[in-house]
Amino acid sequence: MRPRTINISIGYLGLQIAFGIQSASLSRIFQGLGAPVEQLALLWLAGPVTGLLIQPVVGALSDRYGTRFGRRRPYIFGSALIVMAALVTLPLAASLAVAVATIWLLEAAMNALHAPYRALVADTLPVADHARGYAMQTVFIGLGALAGACAPMLLAQAGLSNAALPGQTPPSIRFAFIAAAAAVALSVGWTLATVREPRRADATPPVSAPKAKRFAAVARLWRVLRPVAAIQFACWFGLYLLWVYATPVIAANVYGATSPFDAAYARGADFVGVLFGTYNGVAGIFAFVLPALFRRFGVRRVHAAALGAGAVGLAALASCTGPIALMGCAGLIGVAYASMLSAPFVLAGRVVTSATAGMFIGAMNIFIVVPQLVAGLTMGWIIAHPLQGSVVPVLPLGGLAMLAGAWLSLRLPAVDEPTRTA
Repeated sequence: MRPRTINISIGYLGLQIAFGIQSASLSRIFQGLGAPVEQLALLWLAGPVTGLLIQPVVGALSDRYGTRFGRRRPYIFGSALIVMAALVTLPLAASLAVAVATIWLLEAAMNALHAPYRALVADTLPVADHARGYAMQTVFIGLGALAGACAPMLLAQAGLSNAALPGQTPPSIRFAFIAAAAAVALSVGWTLATVREPRRADATPPVSAPKAKRFAAVARLWRVLRPVAAIQFACWFGLYLLWVYATPVIAANVYGATSPFDAAYARGADFVGVLFGTYNGVAGIFAFVLPALFRRFGVRRVHAAALGAGAVGLAALASCTGPIALMGCAGLIGVAYASMLSAPFVLAGRVVTSATAGMFIGAMNIFIVVPQLVAGLTMGWIIAHPLQGSVVPVLPLGGLAMLAGAWLSLRLPAVDEPTRTA
């Protein structure tokens, strides 16, 4: 395990602690502030929209313009400061409007941080180490999200109240968000202190770069990304439904909750954090073996198998009631999640140069956020009308979407087949 790879990736530990707490608690916060379940998918749109608008812009800007501190580092530093401020503010929101405004600020800053951070792999590691670099980022993504998702339950067991009063966020959630801000400061600070970007002659505005050459690079990138985009749409549509609706489904199905303010809902919401922590923890562990599996069986085959496992786990969450079975489902989702965070970048990354790394990361993020945007705009109507107010069928629908992604992965050209030696 190379120290440089760890230093590049460790910032994701704090960032994903924050994301883990947010993803496990956001529906809980919104419902506690009075949001009806039909509006949850719409209220979650801050992440997809800001990702769609901000990541490609920041990625392209960090490709083309540099400072004496580097191309990526200023964006990482400034965005991290905003992330920390928003994390402290969000759980203190006294109204739904304030919470929504704060989550938009938080998501904008997290997306502005993500693109240049992810591009550090292409900037600082040789091509042969890209798979290892992205896998190591996935390890820290999984471990950080595990810690963040489990934090509310651990704090509740330590004595902090996990029950919400109308118009308030539980004390355990407030403390968890403040701890996440500290984790972002420490982990991102470590990367900024230990990673040096290579000096490049093109670290200034490329006024002399031929536009035709850049357009050709973009066209070549799009030809490779197009089939990967369809896979990303299917599997991230399914995962978005998990993030938004796992809390109301599990709280009602397993704990019998009837209101966001009763004790059963608080226990169910805490257990959803454990489930989210489980799938992220499994993703972090499985990411260690992904590079070897990619070499042995080919990226597309491994990705298809992982997405198939995730489809089973996601669909079964709606019918399982025992904690062991639910955690098993979460483990299957974790296998898929690890591959979703690594395989698409390996599949498409072979045509990426340092000059287009930020654009590549931004484009890949578009393929992640567009399905979430579609889900956010449509699921409220689907729940209110075809499903007649029931959210339980939403998770099997997500499983079907992920299964479609597995099928599409098998249909990719066999350009990544393992090389056999005599």
